[in-house]
Amino acid sequence: MEAQRWTWLGCGNPLYYFLQECTAGRKSISQMSIATTVIMISIGTTIVQPIANNQLWKAVGSAAIFMSGRSKIVIENGQINQGNLRAMRMTVDQLEMRLRQKGITNISDVKFATLEPNGQVGYELMRHAKPVTIGEIERMLNLKSGAIMDQSSLFQEVSINRHTIPIDPKLQ
Repeated sequence: MEAQRWTWLGCGNPLYYFLQECTAGRKSISQMSIATTVIMISIGTTIVQPIANNQLWKAVGSAAIFMSGRSKIVIENGQINQGNLRAMRMTVDQLEMRLRQKGITNISDVKFATLEPNGQVGYELMRHAKPVTIGEIERMLNLKSGAIMDQSSLFQEVSINRHTIPIDPKLQ
């Protein structure tokens, strides 16, 4: 029994770290702090330990808890949502760094920014900061007729915490 436990631990931990590296990316792992690395090891142990004890359902439950989450709005109408930023344990400097990496130079140009469960930042620019599209140029030059359609915004869905267009429950 003890040999089987060590076999699971020996195979499970490297497998977990391999999967974590695939999802997080090598560059992200190399930039992790010591505290983040310790947390990842703890999560891996929490998920692998039930497998070693032949309690697969506990491992699946643990994985579901750690791998689920919702997007959080960190910028709304050019203003930083400090409460959500604090809840995500992220500093303003870290948020600014991620925005600069996306090519955003001014927070006031951001209509919405969300921190996704995978750690990535999603954003929508204010109308005055958006790049012009070919469709908009064609409409301005009257080359193509068509009204601007009222589109559902993914960021609006995050702020109201539901889909604006009905989605099949099986797909959620």
